[in-house]
Amino acid sequence: MSALTFKMKQSPDQRVNLSCLTPDRLAGMKSKDIEALHIGTTRTKLCVGDLFKVSGDETSNIRFVGTDHRCDHIGARFSEGQVMVDGNAGAYLGASLRGGALLLKGNAGPYAGAAMSGGTIDIGGNVGERAGGVLVGEVHGMRGGRLIIRGDAGPMLAERMRRGIITVCGDAGDYAGARVVAGTIVFLGKVGRFAGYGNKRGTLIFKKEPKEILPTYSDCGVIEFTYLKLLERHLKEHDVKLRLPRRAQRLIGDMASKGKGEMLILR
Repeated sequence: MSALTFKMKQSPDQRVNLSCLTPDRLAGMKSKDIEALHIGTTRTKLCVGDLFKVSGDETSNIRFVGTDHRCDHIGARFSEGQVMVDGNAGAYLGASLRGGALLLKGNAGPYAGAAMSGGTIDIGGNVGERAGGVLVGEVHGMRGGRLIIRGDAGPMLAERMRRGIITVCGDAGDYAGARVVAGTIVFLGKVGRFAGYGNKRGTLIFKKEPKEILPTYSDCGVIEFTYLKLLERHLKEHDVKLRLPRRAQRLIGDMASKGKGEMLILR
């Protein structure tokens, strides 16, 4: 058996919704039925077979080749198996993911990993705004799992995050970790303004000290945290190689919210 592969024939003339092409939804389907699935978002009909050359038969292991920024909802809401993307992705990559693994080699649009509750999303490039954040009409953002961003992240990263771990290897935009309810975010690069705005109980870990820290955070001094070594080991298991010291400057806040969150600036 070989991976079920979708190779793009040409760039679409409309945005496409690929949420139907996941291991959960394709299990037990025949190739001709898969090619007949509707993926268009306009009045012009567009099916899988019109846009992709389909090969392979292992539905638990799906691969996309040559996708671009118009390919939305790749890997959304699936709970087991693996989806690999050799290309770029549009909006809602891995949104509401419940399990399994999603690997993207290129860049992703907004809402990558939004409202995910389990599994792993590994993004090789940059992501747009609100990655790991809250979807429209929902209360919480990311609720579990691991989101790894090896490039830069746009503004409003992890808005209203409830649980899980996010790692940003590049830089992050404004309002990173805004209104976080809980969970852990690790920043290896620079961050924009207003990081941790409205933080309730979340932990924001910075390898580089932010240029601007909200005045509603209180400095508790430099403290030793044994669990940082455990976090370092966990990240190495997912090919994020870095050294986390045990000592960090701790700031608690946001005092304008519940004030039980924290920022750790590594020393």
